[in-house]
Amino acid sequence: MADRLGFYESSHVPEVGSDDTAEEELVQRAATLLSVMPRNQLRATIEGLLSPNDLARGHRAIDALIDRAFAIEDETGHLRRIA
Repeated sequence: MADRLGFYESSHVPEVGSDDTAEEELVQRAATLLSVMPRNQLRATIEGLLSPNDLARGHRAIDALIDRAFAIEDETGHLRRIA
């Protein structure tokens, strides 16, 4: 699935100084998913797609997008891209 999404261009997500390139790649994948999927996806859906075997990693990736002001989460748990 990631290979198919690679053809879509997503908005630039600002990088945070981090040594963990795997986590940064996961954040970039999350940004791509938010860019190409229908609007207002549930946070849990995106987290599950990003890292089905380790939901905490997916949670951290979504938190990073929110911290970078790329997406917001509403009170019902849906994500919206704002950048």
